[in-house]
Amino acid sequence: MFPRVLKALVLLLFAAACAALAAPQSAATDPRNFDAGQFGDYVPVGPNWLFAAGDNPAWASPAFDDSAWKTVSTDERLTDHGVRDVSFVWYRIHIHLRSGAPELTVGIIGVTGFYKVYANGVLLGGSDNTTGTRLSSQRALVTYSIPGSLLANRADLVLAIRCATTWGTNKALAISTPLTSNSVYLLSEKSAPFFSSYVVAHSAGPAALLSGLALIAALIALALFFALRSQMEYLAIAVCLLASSVVAAMLVWFNLNYISFAAYYAQYVVLGVEMVALIEFVRLVLHLRRSRWLLALEVVSFIAFLIFPLHGAGLISDRSYFVGFFFPVLLMKIVLPLLLIQGWRRGNREALLLLPAILLGCFADYWSFLRSVVQYAHFDSLERYLPFVLPVGSYNIDFYKLGDLAFYIAILIFLVQRTVRIARERNRAEAELEAARMVQQMLIPDEIPTVPGFVLQSVYKPAGEVGGDFFQILPLQGGGVLLVIGDVSGKGMPAAMTVSLLVGTVRTLAHYTESPGEILSAMNQRMLTRSCGGFTTCLVLRVDKDGKLTIANAGHLSPYLAGIELPLQNGLPLGLSAATAYVESTFQLGPSQQLTLLTDGIVEARDKAGALFGFDRTAALSIQPAEAIAHAAEAFGQDDDITALTLARTA
Repeated sequence: MFPRVLKALVLLLFAAACAALAAPQSAATDPRNFDAGQFGDYVPVGPNWLFAAGDNPAWASPAFDDSAWKTVSTDERLTDHGVRDVSFVWYRIHIHLRSGAPELTVGIIGVTGFYKVYANGVLLGGSDNTTGTRLSSQRALVTYSIPGSLLANRADLVLAIRCATTWGTNKALAISTPLTSNSVYLLSEKSAPFFSSYVVAHSAGPAALLSGLALIAALIALALFFALRSQMEYLAIAVCLLASSVVAAMLVWFNLNYISFAAYYAQYVVLGVEMVALIEFVRLVLHLRRSRWLLALEVVSFIAFLIFPLHGAGLISDRSYFVGFFFPVLLMKIVLPLLLIQGWRRGNREALLLLPAILLGCFADYWSFLRSVVQYAHFDSLERYLPFVLPVGSYNIDFYKLGDLAFYIAILIFLVQRTVRIARERNRAEAELEAARMVQQMLIPDEIPTVPGFVLQSVYKPAGEVGGDFFQILPLQGGGVLLVIGDVSGKGMPAAMTVSLLVGTVRTLAHYTESPGEILSAMNQRMLTRSCGGFTTCLVLRVDKDGKLTIANAGHLSPYLAGIELPLQNGLPLGLSAATAYVESTFQLGPSQQLTLLTDGIVEARDKAGALFGFDRTAALSIQPAEAIAHAAEAFGQDDDITALTLARTA
């Protein structure tokens, strides 16, 4: 039972739709007797007008016999009536007014091309009478007062409009269709200012609000870029939003002024910039490399927006228009959502935030394409079933404006969320850096212990908040001292944790052995079992109370004795190989001689010209106190952590 009822309902709806398409329209108004007797504050004139192609000043006269003129509807294109390749056309209409009608004005809006308005043969005004223009139009409501003397002795009004057609239209036909069904109005003198302001608010208001919102979002993105220079997506979206704001501002200007082809073309140049910046923004958000096909998509999209106004000016064919504009733009509007969906599936939450707003803008483009196909196929009866605007109160908001609004809101949310995330990541990094700095402060000796028979000095100057250098000074029970100096690869918390591991190992081993080779071997094993990659250069030196030096080296700089570099047998740095053996070398430190231990931050200091401090300068400087050595390298141009440790026997 239910399936039968459902089928019946479907057939009934189909029949109703067919009847709606086939039903005759209501009786059209007669342009030879347009009744405005019930005129109040305003009345739309038309849509039927008497029409003639050509130009004759006598056609403005109310006495002219226009019985031979054809009747055309402004709901249709002139080319539908076989009118092509003419420079001027005239529209006339005979309006019947009631006696005692108020003072009147004629309102003109939405006219393509230039025009002059006549009332009972008298010129009321109009735009410049210029031919040869590619494309021009007037979207603003302009009012022209009708002198009371023209209606003093008669209740009839002959309204004539002389139009100069342009070479192209928004549908790229042979000539423009100057008037539409909503182009001409009769207004009372009192109500004309109100309706003018009403039209301005409703035509330019939404665009003005969108322009302001886009500008605010652009300035926020630009400020964030200057604060976070590494975040290039902020710059890309700032350019996109600035271009979008300019386009919306131009729409406001178009609704208040006469539009020229140059201004119309400039709008689409800015739109091209907006689209390129949008593609670049999506690429940066998704962390995609700038591949050749993405670059080609940006170039082709920009060129497509240069083609659109050429079609409007009648310079290219419909086929070239569809291929040159719609194909690349619609392709781009497929690629962007697919990229965002792919990024979302890979875990990029920002892609999911942007996807709905961009999908809405893509839908507007595809819906516009469908309407264009219907128009060029002359399926005019279907256009009313493909609305492109939605009524919002007394405003009509098209899909492009809805898409722009959703996009601006999504971008503002995106900027807030991304900035908060970056701030949290930086705070976390700063907390880790502070923790690493505190760890290092606890591991680097603040005070040098007193060792009888020796004078010790140390200087440590990290290049950043946390360095990779470390040293230890451990007095021995039988007299003498154990010195350890090293350099950990990497920075930050990982380096600090490696330093803590090695220093803890040294301090533990010092209780069981005083052999530098054994200490390095144990440190190497600890690095191999606990370290997460990386390596460490390290030198362990034992100084006996009689000045005997026993040294083992794991890839570190050799120490200097009385300004001469000691020849050592070097092993591999710690953490690279478990089979590495660290051979001990012995030397003698004489009375009043100085032994100097350094890290590579001194040798690798670099001046502004790029020259290294080098080994020769280091050797010559090694007989100086530790503070003087570190200061000289720092003044030359510190490029890495600097550590200097000196030891001398007292006389």
